[in-house]
Amino acid sequence: MREKINGLLIGLKESMISLIPITIIISVLFGLQYTPIFPSDVVRSTDFGIFLICVLFLGIGTCLFTLGSESSMSKVGSLIGSSITKKRSILLIVTCALLLGTFITIAEPDLSVLSDLVGEHFNSWIFKIVVGVGVGVFISFGLLRIIFQKSIKLWIIFFHLVIFALACLFGSNGNAIFEISFDASGVTAGPISVPFLLTFGASIATVRGGKNSANDSFGVTGFCSIGPIIFVMILFLPLQNSGIFENIRNEIDVTPEFIEVLGSTCLESLIAIAPIAIFFTIYELIFIRIKIKELVQIYIGFIITYVGITIFLIAANIGLIPIGYSLGLGIMDGGYQYAYLFIIIGLVIGTCIVLVEPGIGVLSKQVEDVSGGAIKRKNIYIALAIAVSLAIVLALVRAIWGNNFPIMYYYVPLYGLALLLALFVPDIYVAIGFDSGGVASGPMSSCFVLPLVMGIYASGNSSDGSGFGVLGLIQITPTILIEILGLIGLIKEKRLNRVIKTSLKESNDGQIIHF
Repeated sequence: MREKINGLLIGLKESMISLIPITIIISVLFGLQYTPIFPSDVVRSTDFGIFLICVLFLGIGTCLFTLGSESSMSKVGSLIGSSITKKRSILLIVTCALLLGTFITIAEPDLSVLSDLVGEHFNSWIFKIVVGVGVGVFISFGLLRIIFQKSIKLWIIFFHLVIFALACLFGSNGNAIFEISFDASGVTAGPISVPFLLTFGASIATVRGGKNSANDSFGVTGFCSIGPIIFVMILFLPLQNSGIFENIRNEIDVTPEFIEVLGSTCLESLIAIAPIAIFFTIYELIFIRIKIKELVQIYIGFIITYVGITIFLIAANIGLIPIGYSLGLGIMDGGYQYAYLFIIIGLVIGTCIVLVEPGIGVLSKQVEDVSGGAIKRKNIYIALAIAVSLAIVLALVRAIWGNNFPIMYYYVPLYGLALLLALFVPDIYVAIGFDSGGVASGPMSSCFVLPLVMGIYASGNSSDGSGFGVLGLIQITPTILIEILGLIGLIKEKRLNRVIKTSLKESNDGQIIHF
C-alpha cells in the first residue's frame, strides 16, 4: 500500500513539474497585456486565477490517467495482443484490432477537445466515431503487416499517395476539410492509445518472433494516424459544397459554466471508457481467464483512468482552452508591429509541449530499450523539441501573415519530404518517426496551441481561416527530424565500415596470389 501511495506521489510530482514551463509562458503572456503589446482587457485577472487553479487539476488528472492507463490500457493491450496472436486467427486479430482501436481512440481526451470544436459545424459524435473507425481499420492493417513481415515504409508511402489522390477531389472548400482531416490524425495518439498501441504491437511482434521483431514493435501508432485522414476526407467529400466549411471561424466560450462542463464531461468520459471495459470483459471471459487479483487491478485502473480523464478535460475546458483562445485574440489586437515576438514565444511553447506530453516519455523509453541504447532518449527529446517548435512557428506565420495561404502549401512539401526520406533510411527510423509525430500532437497541443491559433484567426485581423491545421503540422515535422537522424546515423555507419575495411587491408595484400 505504501509503495502505491509513493508511486502516486511521485507521478503527481512529475506531472506538476512538467506543467511548470507552460504555466510560466502563459503567465508571461498574461503580464504582457500591461504593456503596449496587448490591450489591458485581453485576459481578466479572475480568468487568470481560474487558470492557475486549473493547472493543479490538470496535473492531478494527467497523473491519474497516466497511472490508470498503465494498469489498464497497457495491460489490456499486452494480454489481448499476445492472446490473439497465439490463436492464429486472422479474423480474430482483425476484429479485435478494429473494435479496440475504435473504442480507445474515442476515449482520447484530445480527440474530445477537437470534436467539440468541430461539433459547432458537424455532429461531434459522428466525427469521433469516424476517426475511431479510421484508427481501428489501420490498426488491423498495421498488425497484418507485422504478422506477414511486410516493410512499413511501402505501406506508408502507398496510403499517403491515397490521401493526396483524395485531396485532388476537393474543390474550393477543401482547405478547411484538409485542416480538420490532418488535425484528426494528430489527436489519435494520446496518453491512452499510446501505451495500448505500443504494448499491443510489441506483444504481437514478440509472439510472432523473427529477426525483425524488435523493429516491428514500432510503427503501429504512426501507421494508425493515416486512417483518420482518409476516413474524415471520405466523410466530408459529399459535404464539401454544403456550406458548412465556408469561412469557418470558431468562437470559444471564454467563460464556460462549470456545472454544464462538469455534467457533459462526466457523461462523455463514461461513454468513452465503458466500451473498452465491456469489450475486455467479454474477451477475458471467452479467451484469457486471468487471475481474479490481476483482473481487479485492471478494473481499478479503468476507474482511475476515467477519473483522470474527467478531471483533465474539466480543467482544460474551464482554464486552459479559454485562456489560450483569449491570448490568441490579444496577439492581433496589439497590432502587427509586435507579432514577431510571438514567433519567439512559439519556439518556447514547442519545447515546453515536448516536455509535458506523457506519450513522448513512453515512446522515448521504449525506443531506447529496444535499440539497446543506440538511440538515446535525449536525442529523441531534442529532435522533437526542434520539430514541434518549427511546426508552431509555421502555424503562427500562416495565421498572422499568410493571407489566404492554403494549408496544403505546407502539407504537400512536408509530407513529400518525409516520404522521400523514408526511401533511404532503415525501416525502424521510419516507424519511430511516424510514431513520434503521433505522440507529439497530444493534449497540450489540442488544449492550448490549437485555441491560441484559433484566437488569432477569430480576431478578424488575420487571414481567412479557422485555426485548424496546426496539429497536422505538429505531427509531420517530428517524423522528418527523426528520419534525418536515421539518415545521419546510416551515413556514419557506412563511413565507419569504410574506415574499418581500409584499416584491415595490409599494404602488400595486392601481392598475394590466390589459387
